[in-house]
Amino acid sequence: MNLKHHFLLPALALALASGARAVAVTPAAINAGKIPDITVWDEADVQHTLWEELRAAGTGPVIVLPVYTRCTMSCPVLARMLVQQTSQIGGGTPYRVLIFSFDPGDDAQALHQFRVQKKLPSAWILVRSGAADIRRFCDFFHYSVLTEGPVMIHTNQMFLLDHNLQWRATFIDQSWNAADLRIWMNRAESPGLAGWLAMNPEVLVFIGFGGLLLSLMLILGAFILRPRSLSSQATSVIRR
Repeated sequence: MNLKHHFLLPALALALASGARAVAVTPAAINAGKIPDITVWDEADVQHTLWEELRAAGTGPVIVLPVYTRCTMSCPVLARMLVQQTSQIGGGTPYRVLIFSFDPGDDAQALHQFRVQKKLPSAWILVRSGAADIRRFCDFFHYSVLTEGPVMIHTNQMFLLDHNLQWRATFIDQSWNAADLRIWMNRAESPGLAGWLAMNPEVLVFIGFGGLLLSLMLILGAFILRPRSLSSQATSVIRR
């Protein structure tokens, strides 16, 4: 019974923790790839490639928040939430933030007003793009956008890239917080097998349940074999 508890409790705790985390953040596929190097324009209406913008902004992982500046619902909420939660991260690993407009109607003035109204830090990148490159961006992240008159209906997601601009994780709705940002940025920068396991915690859950199943089989086998062993001992005593 102690053997059973030895495997059961850690496995269940791991499953519950990973399940709760999956609500807030999900790892990207192992072959998700690198964000496309599309053409973008900044608030000064200067054209660059997206990779140029990101490299000029420094090093470390990249938090990517898609928005459209006319949005009156989730976009401003997520932008303000990102400002608030990143302010709690403190020092440590450097990171970059990319605010990307998926509205081909946005211009430089709209970007600037969005930064001012949402009080975005000056170091954050805020860019727009053309319709074709917006489609490339959205297709890369499997990010859905539908247009209903002046309203753009979109999924509420934020994305995490590692320092090489590889897609590593997706933040869901408003379920995440500063702790999630810190944990997953560290995971995104972790190399090797340990880093891959950290970004894919469901694998550890499978390992935990595999250990649990093995322990139950061992216990069951012990109970099955035990009567036979006692019977053998009793037969030996009678013969003597």
